[in-house]
Amino acid sequence: MNTNTQRLFYSTACPIIVTRAQCSLRPARSCSSNSRPALNVIIHHTCTAACTTQANCCARMRSIQNHHMDVNGWADIGYNFAVGEDGRVYTGHGWNCVGAHAAPCNTRSIGIAFIGDFSSKPICTVYQHDTH
Repeated sequence: MNTNTQRLFYSTACPIIVTRAQCSLRPARSCSSNSRPALNVIIHHTCTAACTTQANCCARMRSIQNHHMDVNGWADIGYNFAVGEDGRVYTGHGWNCVGAHAAPCNTRSIGIAFIGDFSSKPICTVYQHDTH
C-alpha cells in the first residue's frame, strides 16, 4: 500500500465519497425507499479484481452495475456503497434506496462491498498498516 493510500485509509477525517456522476454510472431503473435507520450493515466483496485508482475503481463500479442490471435484471448496482483499495467510498445505490445484496434482508440493511476478491486472502492483510 502506498503512502497516499495509507493516508486515505488511516485518516480520522471523513472518507472521500465518489458520487455516481463522477463514476458515470447509469441511472437506476427504480428506487424503493430504504427504512431509516438501517438495522444491519452487510459487508461483501465484489469477487472482481481490486482497484487502486479512482479511474480504475469507477470502471469496476460500471462493470458491476452492468452485470447487476443487464445479467441479474436488478434495478441498479446491488450495493449501496463500495470501498476501493484507494481508500475512497464509491456510491452505488446510495443511502436512500433498497439495495439488492442480501435478500431477504435488503429492506432493513445497507450493503457495503470491498472491491476485490478476498476469498483466499483475509481483508485485514490488504489494508494492514505497513510498519516498515
